[in-house]
Amino acid sequence: MGSGAERIIAEVTAYLIDLTEVTRAEYSAFLVDTGYRAPFVDEPWAEEDWNWSGPEGYPSGTADHPVTMVSWFDAAAYCSWAGKRLPTEAEWQLAVLGSIERDQLFPWGNEYKEGAHNHGSINMPFYDDSDGYARTSPVGAFPAGDSPYGLKDGFGNAWEWVADRRVMDKKEYLGTRKGDRIVNPHTEGPGLYAGVRGGAFFFDLRPNPGGEFNGFLNELRRKSSGFRCAKDLD
Repeated sequence: MGSGAERIIAEVTAYLIDLTEVTRAEYSAFLVDTGYRAPFVDEPWAEEDWNWSGPEGYPSGTADHPVTMVSWFDAAAYCSWAGKRLPTEAEWQLAVLGSIERDQLFPWGNEYKEGAHNHGSINMPFYDDSDGYARTSPVGAFPAGDSPYGLKDGFGNAWEWVADRRVMDKKEYLGTRKGDRIVNPHTEGPGLYAGVRGGAFFFDLRPNPGGEFNGFLNELRRKSSGFRCAKDLD
């Protein structure tokens, strides 16, 4: 686990994780129930296709698209409401890329595959509708990109927040040391930057698959940032 930093070998105990990214319809139910703020950014770029007009006011025709325009704190609040939590980075990586024995670059294998995920272009303005969608797509629209465990949209569609803050030194990971590995590695608090994984609808994985390992400011609400939830297996 890791990119551009000293890698660690992680071991995780049993857990459950959502097959899909949280949708706008699902997030709307949370807003209606709790009165939590709807996704909104007071900037011109967000006025069309991104801002919500209220708890049920997501952009028309996108109920089954991943919710975006959410911060790390928004994502954590939703997961708590749903009786879950954000996945640790180790949990996310295992579910999306499989075990260390697979040694995969992509959820589907080691070779880039057209039609396996909702992606962007390396060239400005970075949108790419050659996969059928210039922006987000309905969750699960690219079954060829399913992970070894059946997760949908692990790569592409929306960046996914994870529970851990972004660290560049393996000494900062907490967890039980077990030989050459760390059991249930995690970090304290969100910090300044939280981890995000998987790329998004305007991110191009072809030049650098490892570029999907990233970190964003916790409070940032981007048109490309979403999440899925996890929970301990009782």
